[in-house]
Amino acid sequence: MSPRTTGVLVCSVAACLAVATPAAAAPAESAYAIAASGLVKIPRTPSVTGTGQESLASVALPTSGPSLVSAKALNAEVKPGHAQSSVAGLSLDLGVLPAAATLPGVSAEVIKADCRDGKGSVSIANLKVGGKAVKLDQVPPNTTVPLAPLLELVVNKQAKNDDGTLTVTAVSAKLLGQTQTLDIASATCAKPGDDNTPAPPTKPGGDKPQPGGKAPKPTPVPAHLDVTG
Repeated sequence: MSPRTTGVLVCSVAACLAVATPAAAAPAESAYAIAASGLVKIPRTPSVTGTGQESLASVALPTSGPSLVSAKALNAEVKPGHAQSSVAGLSLDLGVLPAAATLPGVSAEVIKADCRDGKGSVSIANLKVGGKAVKLDQVPPNTTVPLAPLLELVVNKQAKNDDGTLTVTAVSAKLLGQTQTLDIASATCAKPGDDNTPAPPTKPGGDKPQPGGKAPKPTPVPAHLDVTG
């Protein structure tokens, strides 16, 4: 038996397969502060899934060669039904990219994404592009902001995932067309009650009549109702 196998097998293969319990659903909530793909690759940093919190301070990414991204603090935090991430003291030196000498620098005091119970929001403080202030706080979801011929931002990017969760990314940058992408502050969460587990099967036949011709007692069925105020 493999060292990683847990439990004791005391049944035949067929019997074990019949009573095997389904694997637990993957945690719905996750968050990360920065990720990049293309000419410069940065893994999701820091990244948390399920529950937990990770933070980094005074970071420059990537660590070797000229840095495309630097920040004073990166944070990612996840709780049941809630995920958030933020980047403080952000600075993008786009001149390190090939053929990107004409791209302006980008900086921001704070960029934050928040996802709670299937609803997302973002906040952006003191964003500057090429040294000029750009107000992008409280914008509608999936707002595209072209800033230069080779620089485009999608602010408050929101996407529904196949499992029903919502991913909100505060700023998703496209550089040099699609050659380089950069996501800043991303959080994913589920709606209340979306635990990705199937409902138990109903028993055939319904409720049985009671003695004396009395009406059968109703069978309570668990349900979820969305309440709006």
